[in-house]
Amino acid sequence: MRIAYYPTFRALDHPRSSGLVSIARDVRAAMEAEGHEVLLPLRRTTEWIFLHPWEWPGALAEAWAADRAVRRERPDCWFTYHSYYRGPDPFGPYIAARNRLPYFILAASYATKYRKRPRTWAGFHLNRMAIERADTVFVNKLRDVDNLNRLLPPERISYIRPGIRTGNFPLDPEQGAATRSRLGLDGKLVAVTAAMMRPGVKEDGIAFVIDACARLRAEFPNLHLLVLGDGAARPRLEERARQALPGACTFGGRIAPLEMHSWYQAGDIFAFPGIGEALGMVYLEAQCCGLPVVATSHDGAPEVVADGEAGIIVPPFDPEAFAGAMAALLRDAELRRRFGRQARERVLRVHDIAANYRAMFAVMEEVCAR
Repeated sequence: MRIAYYPTFRALDHPRSSGLVSIARDVRAAMEAEGHEVLLPLRRTTEWIFLHPWEWPGALAEAWAADRAVRRERPDCWFTYHSYYRGPDPFGPYIAARNRLPYFILAASYATKYRKRPRTWAGFHLNRMAIERADTVFVNKLRDVDNLNRLLPPERISYIRPGIRTGNFPLDPEQGAATRSRLGLDGKLVAVTAAMMRPGVKEDGIAFVIDACARLRAEFPNLHLLVLGDGAARPRLEERARQALPGACTFGGRIAPLEMHSWYQAGDIFAFPGIGEALGMVYLEAQCCGLPVVATSHDGAPEVVADGEAGIIVPPFDPEAFAGAMAALLRDAELRRRFGRQARERVLRVHDIAANYRAMFAVMEEVCAR
């Protein structure tokens, strides 16, 4: 297929990486790996565009240019990644309709509460119009399947399990041991956490793990926390760690994506509460590296972490339960090894993104053929 691809939230070459940008890039890579030709007719971000009227003339001009490019290049379909109230797709449905193209969305989210708020009313309705126009909406969160069932017939909704490029996270104990040794962590019990250190739930999540480790120091005096990631909140988190975990916390900073596996494998467990974490790609990465996970049930973690098989899921906002789950794994090396082995096996089996997207492309080809 020739696919006109539009990631609405961030351009693929956006300098500030995030989970959304990583997924958008993975989608394109998967398309190309399967032999599909990818066109990028439109780069305009739609985040809060309905609140920025000064951007509309430029946006409409770019949409008109994209329409001309589609007429010239003649793709088989239009594929939008990510549409929701804050970043809807107001352009794809129009361009697809004008050119009589099938219109697909991956990761559409629909929640009626946003139609009741003046700030989000316009975004809600723009998003709803895009969803209603779609020939198929591919959903990577089960919660969104339930919400979309109120708007679309089941045959126009297709669940695609979230996943990662598992080949980027090989199991390499020697490399993990080398990283551990280089960091001076030999003989330690190492808990790993990772997140972009933005103010808000990401910062709060890492602070939650720091406090949980501080609770456990009496029972596990050789416990060490390895924090991966960077961002504006890092100085505050480093100060918190100096106070709560003196000499027992290392900040690894920003790690190149293809080097993350060696850092994960320097640890014994992975812990992050995941408050407001829609999908939690770090959980899949850590599990693919053989780490058992401790997380909460607040949002997306239960979709990617099998409780009692690959990790332990606890109620949100419960510091004692979270620290208790970490302690259960830290006390029992055999349990850690079994959960870590099962975690990797499960990611390889059901969360390999190449296989999951292959199923999505098959649905698209069927619709295009019709």
